[in-house]
Amino acid sequence: MVAGYILDTCVLSETSRVRPHPDVIRFMETASNLFIPAAAIMEFQQGITQLCSRDPVKAVQLTRWYQNLMTLGMPILETGKEVAEAWGTLAADPKLRNLIVSHPGAKRLRHGQDLHVAAAALVHRTPIATFNTRDFLLIHSCYPLPGIYNPQTDTWHTTTPHEASLEKIGTN
Repeated sequence: MVAGYILDTCVLSETSRVRPHPDVIRFMETASNLFIPAAAIMEFQQGITQLCSRDPVKAVQLTRWYQNLMTLGMPILETGKEVAEAWGTLAADPKLRNLIVSHPGAKRLRHGQDLHVAAAALVHRTPIATFNTRDFLLIHSCYPLPGIYNPQTDTWHTTTPHEASLEKIGTN
C-alpha cells in the first residue's frame, strides 16, 4: 500500500474540467495523503495569469477553482533546501536538459517543473501521480523515483513504489 502521492499539475487540473475523467475523480476521492507540490502552484499561477489577456472569463473561472482547491486542506510540499538541492542536481544532468529548455517553435515554455516535482518525490520518498509518464520515466531512467502512477489508467509505470535515490544510475 502506498503512503501517499505527489499530484502533478495535470492530475490536479483534471478536476477543473466540466467533465473530469471519472477514474481520476475516484482516485482523488479514495487515495489518502495527497500532496500538492509547490511546482503545481507555480504552474497554476502562470497559466491563469497568461490566460487573463486571452480569455478573462475562463481566467476568472480557473481562479475560483484554484481558490477552492487551496481550501481543501491538501498539504503543500514547499520547496525547501533539500528539494532545491535535488532539483539543482536533476537540472544539471545533460540527459534531462530537454525538460528545462524548450525546443524552438514549442507552444509551451518549459521551466523544469517536472524536475521540481521529481525532486520533491525523491526528497519526500513519495510516488508521483501524473498523466505525463514519458517525462517522469526519463527522469526515472537517470534517478530512480519512488513511483510513477497514472490515475487515468490505474497503471504503475515503475514496477512498484520503491526506494528513491538521488544517486545517478550507472555511478558507484
